[in-house]
Amino acid sequence: MTATNHALTGAVIGLAVGQPLIALPAAFLSHFVCDALPHYASAEPPEKVLKTGGFRDYLMVEAGLCALIVLILAVTRPDNWLLASFCAFLAASPDFFWINRYLKTRAGQVWRPNLFSRFAQGIQWFAKPIGAVFEAAWAAAAIIIIASFIRA
Repeated sequence: MTATNHALTGAVIGLAVGQPLIALPAAFLSHFVCDALPHYASAEPPEKVLKTGGFRDYLMVEAGLCALIVLILAVTRPDNWLLASFCAFLAASPDFFWINRYLKTRAGQVWRPNLFSRFAQGIQWFAKPIGAVFEAAWAAAAIIIIASFIRA
């Protein structure tokens, strides 16, 4: 799933749960639940995609959208907004473990999967271009839920 959708999911958890001892681990674990749902992935092999400038630009857009989520929470300050911001970060954070693959692939070096990457890849049973439809619906639902907390 995209980092934006992970962050939106974490924000929803933080806003809805409101208890840090429950919300923070739930947000982190939500990353793996979301990755087990149908989601977008390029039809191209990852080694080809990771080397493109377009992928680097995509990462920058994703980082910007995640920051925008936190900025909106900070400006509107719904109940539990700070917890929701931390949860947004925690929900997206497992993707930082892929940085080694990205850097090695960009440098033309061989990347070897570790225990985490094998687990993370194994749960992504449906990562295909058509998964973008599911991701768009997921994002829309999360935005509607977050907006309801902002208006409350």
